[in-house]
Amino acid sequence: MTINDETLAELVRHLEIDEHLLLTLVAAISSPNKFYRSFAIPKRRGGIREIESPYPSLGSIQKAILRKILDGFSVHPCAHAFTRKKKALDHAAYHLGCKELITLDIKNFFPSITRQMVFQALNNSGLSSHFSFYISLLCCLNDVLPQGACTSPALSNVVFSQLDERLHRLAIHLGLKYSRYADDLAFSGEKIPRNMIKTVQKVLATKGFELNTEKTRLKVFGAKKIITGVSITSGIPKAPRSFKRSLRVKIHELEKHIDNLASMKKFDPLVFERTLGKLNYLLQIEPGNEFALKKKKLLSEQHQKFLSLGRQVQ
Repeated sequence: MTINDETLAELVRHLEIDEHLLLTLVAAISSPNKFYRSFAIPKRRGGIREIESPYPSLGSIQKAILRKILDGFSVHPCAHAFTRKKKALDHAAYHLGCKELITLDIKNFFPSITRQMVFQALNNSGLSSHFSFYISLLCCLNDVLPQGACTSPALSNVVFSQLDERLHRLAIHLGLKYSRYADDLAFSGEKIPRNMIKTVQKVLATKGFELNTEKTRLKVFGAKKIITGVSITSGIPKAPRSFKRSLRVKIHELEKHIDNLASMKKFDPLVFERTLGKLNYLLQIEPGNEFALKKKKLLSEQHQKFLSLGRQVQ
């Protein structure tokens, strides 16, 4: 398919983007690699993740695509990530009370989703072939979904919708429950078949996906069960003890040096934001956690004082 001035103008009108972005849109369709910067961030459990972040001009167009088009697509009920109606807690809570649980991780999730897969998924979902073509060009880099584009999460849900349905039907056939949070798959029930990994891998392989077998976890009756950072072992969603223990230690260290943070040579200015973020995450899982409520109030006040001190110094 080639670029057509008439259909391109129709897309511009539909997205309601500013005229000065029109040239960016045309250029980005022809040479998307010129509109990204790449950088690496450390993964939580070691290793490096490459991020390709669009420059503001292309980023504005992608935000319009997300707002005007992708937000209107329905998400499969089994998908719990990248949707306003659900979150990681819902993904975990869905499996409460299970005797056995298996969690599986899809290897290189975004890079496994090609531009052709995006085009086909959008077109099969009712979007015109021209719009599907342009969006696949504007939202992909090197013919795959980039890690840093705001449209990649929503597009991954659209692309994976058919597989979600197949895995959902497989789970029903086996008397299990199935849900997905981004690249994390979870199946639970009375008994997980011992060939479950191979069975799921065969389904994923039909669309070019592969399991990261190093991250596969089978939990039987009596074992600790944790899904996307939420423990469901007790029958009630809770934050894992290890997470709470680590958070307590970090808060203790922060409070110990709170009066002379600004003068510390190696002080991390984002330590407040990160710690408050972890407290907010804990409160999402355990809204009534008194420790988290108390420390959030205290650290929020100290954070504001620290910011005020910084402004005075400037």
